[in-house]
Amino acid sequence: MTQPTIQRGQVAPVALPTEAVDVPPIGGVVLVRGLDMPQTMAFSAARRRATQPVGTEDQAQAAERAAGELVPLLLSMSVVLDDGLPVYSLAEWQAFGGQHPGDMLRLWERAIALSGQNPEAEKKT
Repeated sequence: MTQPTIQRGQVAPVALPTEAVDVPPIGGVVLVRGLDMPQTMAFSAARRRATQPVGTEDQAQAAERAAGELVPLLLSMSVVLDDGLPVYSLAEWQAFGGQHPGDMLRLWERAIALSGQNPEAEKKT
């Protein structure tokens, strides 16, 4: 026997996880949201490329270089204002990180968590 399908009004809404974070150097509270599927795929591809050693780099050196590329990339996709638009461009996040590394890493941690990413688990595989 086939079960009846749900009705339109019973469909669960879809929303990206979002968290408000106060970042005084930016000027106040911003929204950090999880990535959608296209952003997740783009970020994962960028992570794979960025973490490959280049030239004479060892894996640890590649990981350090990659962080400098991946942190601003993720924040350019996940830190938005109430209009849903990004706070800063990739280049602006790169500059912000040089001036406010602690705030940048705090945002990174929230963005990674909200996006369901776990870089520590990936290092072990």
